[in-house]
Amino acid sequence: MKIWILLATALFSSITYAQVIRADGQAIIYNQDISDARYRATQQAIKQASLQASAQVRSVDSLTNGSLGSSTSIQSASQAQDVKIISEQVIDDLLTLTIEADITPESMCDNGSVNPYRKSVGITGFALQTPQQATLGALHNIGRELPKSLADAINQQGYLHALSATNISVYPDLINAPTSANNDGTLTDVARIGEDLGVQYVISGVIRDIGELYPKHPNQKTPLNSLLSWANKEDDQRKFILDIYLYDGFSGALIFQHRYDEIGKWDTKETNKIGFGSAQFWQLHYGKVVAQVLKDMSIDASDDLSCQPFVANIFRTESNRVYLNAGALAGIKKGDQFQVFRRYEIFDQLQNAQTQLNNANINVTITQVQPNFAIGELAVEARILNVQQQDVVIAW
Repeated sequence: MKIWILLATALFSSITYAQVIRADGQAIIYNQDISDARYRATQQAIKQASLQASAQVRSVDSLTNGSLGSSTSIQSASQAQDVKIISEQVIDDLLTLTIEADITPESMCDNGSVNPYRKSVGITGFALQTPQQATLGALHNIGRELPKSLADAINQQGYLHALSATNISVYPDLINAPTSANNDGTLTDVARIGEDLGVQYVISGVIRDIGELYPKHPNQKTPLNSLLSWANKEDDQRKFILDIYLYDGFSGALIFQHRYDEIGKWDTKETNKIGFGSAQFWQLHYGKVVAQVLKDMSIDASDDLSCQPFVANIFRTESNRVYLNAGALAGIKKGDQFQVFRRYEIFDQLQNAQTQLNNANINVTITQVQPNFAIGELAVEARILNVQQQDVVIAW
């Protein structure tokens, strides 16, 4: 009987179920190519459906009073099948559609699972590579307002917790970003920024180009641009090229980078001082293009970090208790377990400090949870195990 129950439990746990999920996607229509826009919008919607469904299902089965029960947690990682477009509309060169897809659990991470915790991300200021380009439309505030808008878009997705730190400038040398150097010759110290902000990951970026596609101002005009402007009748087109970089906030290592390259119509008078992020700005075709890029960025950031570990700082120790700088808002629950990692500083050949995390082979079990912090218990007192402030806990 016991063997049969164990076999039934194992079989029940291995079953995966497809979920029918609805999700929206959007894409800008270029050169009246609706098929291309439909494809890009569908791809965005599929990625959104995967995150929305958080489709890896982990079942924890138990036998209680002779009954087989199951508690299920939903996590990200999935495969989409039988995708159907159930509605579609086009407004001002923006195609919006809704899909319905079967989302099947399928682990995409090396360790076979995805942890369910909400990771924290700090977003720094985004420097404009050519500041003169901000003159058209008075977009001089783009370096701080754009990352703020990105933080809002990420938080709307709900998979990450984004904090704005747009007063921080990461790259003194924009041309060579992200491998720029500080004034003292050392590489950009993203690990210090992550520690100061108290976040697990850091997003920075460089706005490469917001100039006109075919400049029509007297000091920018060339015979070739004049000819192209006349031939294409697109002299109100404006570029939006942006690089973003995702860093591990503890080691400073660059995890991912993306480039977004779009074009939108600057359909307002040249003399209008719109300002980035204003109500007028978002009504422009160019503003709608930027809004679409921000949505893509928020989805990509969530997707990129879905398989990264969840890390929280230990900010206090007391007897056998440790206090973590993450709590219920990050999805931590009573009974969760984490591994303790010790933080060390090592020095490279240039004597620059680097952060190293070593597994201490110590487990922490969460006993109390507050919105912004949690309390965990060790098997013995923290001083005996040499668990200290600034050590971290990790869930893979």
